[in-house]
Amino acid sequence: MSLATPGSKRSRLRQLLSFRSSTSPSKPNSLAASPAASPAASPAPATQSNASGTSTATQQDFQTRVFLLLSRQDQDTIQQHSVTKTTDVDALLRQALAATKEKQTTCQATRWTWTFRGHTVTLQEEADNVIKWLDRFKQVGDVASNVDPVHVGLPWAGIRLLLEAAISAQSQMAALLLGLETALYLSTRLQVYMAYLTTLPASQARTDLETCLVEFYALILQFLAGAVRIYQRGSITRAFDAFWRIEDVSTFENACNKMASRAEIEASNCDRELNATARAAVKRQQEDLRQVLKQLEAIHLIRTGIDRLEAKFDLSKLPVATGAAFNSHKSERDARCHPDTRVDLLRGIYDWADDIDGKCIFWLRGSAGMGKSTICRTVAKAFADKGRLGASFFFKRGEQDRENASLFFTTIAVDLVGQIPELATPIHQAIDKDPGIARETLREQFEKLIYQPLAGLGPTSSTRPILVLDALDECDREGDIRTILSLLASLRRLSSVQIRVFLTSRPDLPINLGFAQIGTETHRDVALHDIPPSTIRNDISIYLESEFQRIRDEHNCLWPKDQALAPHWPGRQTLESLIQLSVPLFIVAATISRYIGDLHGDPHDRLATFLVQLNTGKMTQMEQTYLPALRQILVDVEEPKEKDKLCHDFREIVGSIILLANPLSTISLSQLLQIPRRKIDQQLRLLHSVLSVPPNPDTPVTLFHLSFREFLVKESNSDQARLFAIDESCAHKKLSDKCLALLQSSDGLRKDICQLQHPGVLREDIDETTVTEHIPPSLRYACRYWVYHLQHSGQKIRDDDVAANFLRKHFLHWLESLSLLGSIYESVNFVVTLQSLVAEENSQISAFIQDARRFVLTFNPILAQAPLQAYASAWHFSPLASIVRNDFQDQALQSVRVIREIPERWSACLLIYEGHSSWVSSVVFSPDGSRVASSSDDNTVRLWDVQTGACEQTLEGHSGTVYSVVFSPDGSRVASGSSDNTVRLWDVQTGACEQTLEGHSSSVNSVVFSPDGSRVASGSNDNTVRLWDVQTGACEQTLEGHSNWVSSVVFSPDGSRVASGSSDNTVRLWDVQTGACEQTLEGHSRSVSSVVFSPDGSRVASGSNDNTVRLWDVQTGACEQTLEGHSNSVSSVVFSPDGSRVASSSYDNTVRMWDVTTGAELLCYNSHTYDNYIKFIDNGSNILANGEVINIPQQLPRPTVTTTQSPNFNLPSGSEFGVTGDWITWSSQRVLWLPPEYRPTSWRGQSDIIVIGSGNGHVTIVRWTV
Repeated sequence: MSLATPGSKRSRLRQLLSFRSSTSPSKPNSLAASPAASPAASPAPATQSNASGTSTATQQDFQTRVFLLLSRQDQDTIQQHSVTKTTDVDALLRQALAATKEKQTTCQATRWTWTFRGHTVTLQEEADNVIKWLDRFKQVGDVASNVDPVHVGLPWAGIRLLLEAAISAQSQMAALLLGLETALYLSTRLQVYMAYLTTLPASQARTDLETCLVEFYALILQFLAGAVRIYQRGSITRAFDAFWRIEDVSTFENACNKMASRAEIEASNCDRELNATARAAVKRQQEDLRQVLKQLEAIHLIRTGIDRLEAKFDLSKLPVATGAAFNSHKSERDARCHPDTRVDLLRGIYDWADDIDGKCIFWLRGSAGMGKSTICRTVAKAFADKGRLGASFFFKRGEQDRENASLFFTTIAVDLVGQIPELATPIHQAIDKDPGIARETLREQFEKLIYQPLAGLGPTSSTRPILVLDALDECDREGDIRTILSLLASLRRLSSVQIRVFLTSRPDLPINLGFAQIGTETHRDVALHDIPPSTIRNDISIYLESEFQRIRDEHNCLWPKDQALAPHWPGRQTLESLIQLSVPLFIVAATISRYIGDLHGDPHDRLATFLVQLNTGKMTQMEQTYLPALRQILVDVEEPKEKDKLCHDFREIVGSIILLANPLSTISLSQLLQIPRRKIDQQLRLLHSVLSVPPNPDTPVTLFHLSFREFLVKESNSDQARLFAIDESCAHKKLSDKCLALLQSSDGLRKDICQLQHPGVLREDIDETTVTEHIPPSLRYACRYWVYHLQHSGQKIRDDDVAANFLRKHFLHWLESLSLLGSIYESVNFVVTLQSLVAEENSQISAFIQDARRFVLTFNPILAQAPLQAYASAWHFSPLASIVRNDFQDQALQSVRVIREIPERWSACLLIYEGHSSWVSSVVFSPDGSRVASSSDDNTVRLWDVQTGACEQTLEGHSGTVYSVVFSPDGSRVASGSSDNTVRLWDVQTGACEQTLEGHSSSVNSVVFSPDGSRVASGSNDNTVRLWDVQTGACEQTLEGHSNWVSSVVFSPDGSRVASGSSDNTVRLWDVQTGACEQTLEGHSRSVSSVVFSPDGSRVASGSNDNTVRLWDVQTGACEQTLEGHSNSVSSVVFSPDGSRVASSSYDNTVRMWDVTTGAELLCYNSHTYDNYIKFIDNGSNILANGEVINIPQQLPRPTVTTTQSPNFNLPSGSEFGVTGDWITWSSQRVLWLPPEYRPTSWRGQSDIIVIGSGNGHVTIVRWTV
């Protein structure tokens, strides 16, 4: 439906929505319409007339649909107290305003207040708000009534009667004003949505929004009708009864808020089925909608403070997974259980949900194709209908947002607010405190967005919200699966609200391990394969009978009687054959019904074809299921060449669809594959039974079930199946080539692709519409997934091949686009993958990719903030010899001359991990080198990904500084020691605390695992060493002998000894089995800070506050070497893997390396900070020092002073330099981001030059030549 031209649609929307608050606080009617935007200044008469005629019919239809949802009693009440003429509405509004002003005067005189939803409400303010809403309806006038069924549909006569009622009790006045203020606010909100609805073109999403608004309006009318009936009881009854109970108002508002949340989702979906031009127009209308809703809510929330308003709109900052909800637009065609199937199973699920003593989690497990997702959708719908669905998330492999857990908890959080509105404020506070929460670890997201907000709720009703999760096994990271299960299990500890979780999955190993970890007391599980075969057969029989009846009815409606299907078609015998083929997989039955019922063919003929193949009896179940659909492609094709061509087209089109990392629409697929859409549509026209092919070409094509993909890529002995077989490697290679071709095309990547025109524009300030317009879905896909397809193709990268040429010409353009798409941090993994694909290590492309890795590791933080800094700060502050720098010199920020101390090559530091909020006390590598653990004064331990620098887990639980952290030998656990006197053991995958080891009476300074991982040793300020059993948490030994606190403990390589260093200036060696002290090593003149065994266990090295390192013979206790050279305390010592060298770090900000045999100093590395942890890594070729990875070079590189100048860059003349935060600015605009080592302690600017002095001694001079 279209009411006006596209230009006038938005105009009318803005006019209908426009209002302003009075600038005079004394005027109660503070929502008088703005003269400039008054409805009287509506579109031209011709358009107005046209709109009016159309909308009158629409208005009547809308009101009819609303009335059908009301009870007969409510219908009668509304009809008796409604009027149809605009003049009558206006008169009633004037009378209602006058009555409200009288109540306003009463409330002002009495100074009445009331407690509502935890807030103190001033009743005068409530009266003020009622006046505002009435005044707004009055100001909208005739124009709104022509297009707005809400305006004339409300029972204004009844509302006037309520406001004129004589009320003397404070509680009754509170109920009246709170109830009417809420109802009128929500009616105004509904009116805004209705105005927006009239601007939208016809689509399924528009229909969904309209249905939502019908239900919304019915709720409001039901609420008002009930109060009017109480009024009609008479004055005597009313003396004792309020029109509403206060709790009724709260329940009503909650229900409407849920409906409004649904309306917001439906409104946001309304652009997805449109072309780019129409989508941009609707996006602008959506922005108008959001702005006016925000203004309305600001008025309504006077009573609860601005925090609730901010909370609501801050939720939009949380990214959510598109299509993850059970009732998403994407899933509208997905099946639910037939009412007569799965009866016992569903009853058991619903009984569990209702059982107040039921377990926290219900796990439904079963193999592929057994109907888990259908059951899950059915369960979610049932819980939603009962108002108990807290949130739903349907994982799906092959869909970007749904195949991983990155958006899982943010999506759940947003959905939960719809069920529990009180969560909005604490979630808003979490976002406000940590704006980057959506990028943090799953545990952090869960704690801050789910658990803590829920835990902070007061006692609630007996409602138990249920989370419904489907296909958890399709989450792509096994560690995330276990983490999710562990975190969800912790919900059982909540006392404020009882959250239940229903989830389905295949019984895969990661799932089984996850459930084994949380224990049987937390979950109940049901296996679909344990359901009696007779029950499954009966359910499949019911399903197929129902489907064939539907097929029969649809066919007979479309065809003449002489071509109709018989009443009992297809017959019992045929049906039994199909049932036999299907059992126990519902996906087989569903595929059969879709194939035979496809409207593109005759069901009788399709069934006959299917049965011929079925009767051969030589094919597998999957071949019998899918080949009938595929063979249609070759029907009546006899010529071998034509058959080959059709099969080739199938492999190119369908082979791409099944292997895409994220589904694409036919339009995007056409752009990516460079195949005419007509050809794609022809190919897919016959495959509706195996692929979900939406009628809208902008909607992605998806698989009904992963078994179709598995069937096509699996080797088969069937000649027919081999005709359609997809060579995975070959298909991935073609997709990679197509991605790269698109990226390098004239419509592909280029500098400043979004035409931002200024290097300092922040990503958060760029409208998503701008990004979508310049980076369409096909280009977006190519950007993110060309590396994925290249990796799965098995191909290698060589100099001058397609991938190499792309990187050398478009690498910075690619980074810019990834930043715009919010995927810049994925670039590290992309580049690491590319490194693994290089054919020859000494090739030019190998060197380029190695340099590119350093580039992204160094500059990703700023590229995430400002995409165009790839050509500015990243280029100017990269080393002179950087290959990326030299390849893209012509792309650099223009007219900038930077004179500074610049290194020739990348520094020895590979990565700096940032995230702790206080100083870092200890760092350690995992045994496989993939992670780093760090402990801090902020009471936490963090786990970091070595390749990307991303924080994987934040381990919270200690109540004091964490001084020491260590991995278990198998890397599955971390132990930490803290000033809270405890040792904690953590699961690395989930972040869960497994044990808290209590026994020390003072701070724990050092922890270490035994070589077999069965024990932990801890050294403490209580002067003791304790040995703990990892499995039980029991203390096995307390080693006493030191006369001052123990700073360091370490096991010998064979686990038989422990060495401990102490502030009593000694090192002690202990027997693990007996606890006896074998040696006391004396010689240091001050505290011993670190001890370590050599790899063969024959020596111990110790570092001390006396500035020395000592090497000791374990057997004799003799000091073999005293290594002198540090000018301050030694914080850490470590042996090289072969035992020939020792490295030491010191508070003199150096790392030194020594020869064990001679005691000679081999290397001195000046660190940017003091290091209290060091370790040899990469077989001794690198050293980890307090989070920095440093190379061991033949000689240290020496920096040079150089001048660099890039091509011209035009900036406004007459402007001046400045420094704001981390940025050099020009005329107050951000231009050049400063890396940490170049940030100023002082700076001076004059005209077109600025001089910056840094704390590390760098002096940077920047000049603009304008």
